[in-house]
Amino acid sequence: MAAALVLAGCDPRQVDSSEQVDAFLSQGRLSAICVALNNHNDDKLREYATRKLVPNLADPVASDCICKGVYRPQYNEIDESVGRGIEGSGSDALAACVAPALDNPSFDEEKRITTISVLAGMNAPRAYKILGGLLEKDESAKIREMAAKGLIRARDDYQALLLEKLGNDSAPEVRAAIAEGMERVKDEVVVTALLKALHEDKDGGVRAAALKSVVKLRLDETDKMVCDAMMNDLDERVRDQAVRSFRGSKRSVAIQCLKNRLYAKEESTKVRASTLTALGRSPSDEAALVLCHAIGPFLRMYVVDGIAERLPAVNIIETQNNRDFERSYECVEKAIRQGGYSCYARNHLGQWMNELGGKAATPWCPGMVKE
Repeated sequence: MAAALVLAGCDPRQVDSSEQVDAFLSQGRLSAICVALNNHNDDKLREYATRKLVPNLADPVASDCICKGVYRPQYNEIDESVGRGIEGSGSDALAACVAPALDNPSFDEEKRITTISVLAGMNAPRAYKILGGLLEKDESAKIREMAAKGLIRARDDYQALLLEKLGNDSAPEVRAAIAEGMERVKDEVVVTALLKALHEDKDGGVRAAALKSVVKLRLDETDKMVCDAMMNDLDERVRDQAVRSFRGSKRSVAIQCLKNRLYAKEESTKVRASTLTALGRSPSDEAALVLCHAIGPFLRMYVVDGIAERLPAVNIIETQNNRDFERSYECVEKAIRQGGYSCYARNHLGQWMNELGGKAATPWCPGMVKE
């Protein structure tokens, strides 16, 4: 069938395989490849055919069929597969083909977001200009957020706009997207804006995003900022991000910060879990010892009036055992000797002691099943 189509002088009614596309390409039959863009039963084929057409955009046949294939106003459709095919094309002409979809009154927000994704992937000056306009003026916070994410790739040309919106956009998700997108950017103006967002933005999600980006810069004051955020920020998202910044670190200053977080009462189970993970993944023996010595204080804080195995983020013994099992018996034994535990904590410690080969009481506590 494929051979017959190649030999035929007219275009096929349908193209069903990449092999056919390759055959038509070898003969320079671009209009035949265009037929593949109408095969709506095969997303991968439409993307493949589009990628093969892109190098030939100077030919009106290729540019016209891609233009008609990526946005089909008659069907109120943006074709994501064709959109993926024009990624990196840098074509202002194709950007102009896609742009009208943003003004289609029948498009809901989801379809407009798809359109933005296609434009952002093109790496075309005209596409970025369109995204800049959306970031500046669109009423939808989600649309502005997606436009901001798309503009990060063209940061050098749109840095002023991005930083302006980082400071004053009404939607925290937009400000957070910009802060996150500035990761590893060492430009002094950007760093200043990120630090301002970290210290002054009212939204914890924005502060967390700014902290994540600033940490990657390894500034002289980074450790102090992280430790302060870990202990003092009122939003758990910021404290969690600060803890995650030190995950797996073997530096003593990081271990000390995590130790302080571990020993201080933390109501957020998310932050507690992150702290245990950060210490558990550290290759430092100092981190292993922190986990060992903290078993008693930790269980006294959190295992008070509930069965430990049913409580979130109280698995410090498990974390310690996974990190340094050779020391687990000693750690649990020392913790038991400290005393001052609830019935539930004593039961938990006793179960672990017995599991590790020792002998300890496992008292029955209210809510437990009697065997």
